[in-house]
Amino acid sequence: MLKEFTSQERKVVLSITFAVMVRMLGLFLLLPVLSPYLRTLEGATPTLIGLAIGIYGLAQAILQIPFGYLSDKYGRKPIIFVGMLTYAIGSLMAGLVSNIWSMVFARFLQGFGAVSSAMIALSADLTREEVRTRAFAHIGASIGLTFALSLTIAPVLAGKFGVPFIFFLTAFLSLVATALLMLKVPEPSQRAKEREINPSLKNITLLLTDRNQLFLNFSIALTHALMVLIFTVVPYELVYLYNLPKLKHWEIYLPTIIIALALMVPAVIFAEKRGRFKEVFMLGVLFLGLSFLSFAIFGNFWGIVFMVLFFFIGFNILEALVPSLLTRLTHKDLRGLSLGFFNTTQFLGAFAGGIWGGYVLKHGYMYMTAFALALVLMWAVFTLLWFNGLKIPSKLGVAKE
Repeated sequence: MLKEFTSQERKVVLSITFAVMVRMLGLFLLLPVLSPYLRTLEGATPTLIGLAIGIYGLAQAILQIPFGYLSDKYGRKPIIFVGMLTYAIGSLMAGLVSNIWSMVFARFLQGFGAVSSAMIALSADLTREEVRTRAFAHIGASIGLTFALSLTIAPVLAGKFGVPFIFFLTAFLSLVATALLMLKVPEPSQRAKEREINPSLKNITLLLTDRNQLFLNFSIALTHALMVLIFTVVPYELVYLYNLPKLKHWEIYLPTIIIALALMVPAVIFAEKRGRFKEVFMLGVLFLGLSFLSFAIFGNFWGIVFMVLFFFIGFNILEALVPSLLTRLTHKDLRGLSLGFFNTTQFLGAFAGGIWGGYVLKHGYMYMTAFALALVLMWAVFTLLWFNGLKIPSKLGVAKE
């Protein structure tokens, strides 16, 4: 029987989902409008514009592990408070600056609030395993909806109120989300006498040799590399090959995201209710493969539409399953540090996807489809081997050994 959220779990999931949406809104709203705005700042050069855009992700990648470790040692909420406050300060500063170097510093401050690992760990701490995948599905769905909404309204907001308004808006929403988390979400018990593993940097070696951690890190890194790859190539194709203005791109993204989310929900429920994590995980990988295969087969506008649709289906399934599996398989006393590694590889994967996308635009789409399909096939083989080798209870859809 499918378990329902308790009232506390519902409150936790809604509060953390709102906080994640605020963070993602600040990122996604700026994607289509930031680089033209940065060009107007004093001292701007192409290199410094790229630095101002990219330093947010770099700071996130560097600081996920320290913030995750500190959340294990000192508690989730204090670390989340510091990170969200820093993000709000960085957003406020970014809305006020007039030169490019100040913007670089402001964007670094935004990225300094690297609390994704602490928030996911907090969600895992306060939800039962039976409902945890659905909790992450809520968070993943919110990211997808925020992405679609941002692509739709960002040009309108920037055109009517200016890009600084977007920074001020995200600063305000960040403070609201922080207050909600501090007041409505309890701090998990972390008394030393209840610990089996005390927080220590020596625990890093445990994670570096853990096959579950390594496989799931690889999975999330590849998922986000493919996401950034697609959204480096697709907008370029739509504008320069099919003459579709940027203001109309949402007409593709929004319907495909809604369809993908509608299909993701029953898949996640099936995984939890029937314990079919292996099958649903493989389904997510399959849809990512179909995404690139459709682009290769059709080679036209509809190939792009189906690529985006299939990608979002697979992406949303895996965004719900992968962190859920990690929190189940990682020791509860190491969740923050474990998720720090996890989120670091996620950001590094996104960085690699951007580099890959630039190479594809310069040298041809064969370097996207052929390599992506080869990687997805290899990933599918690794997935089967990993699930078959799991020595955990059958609640994950794997028989006991």
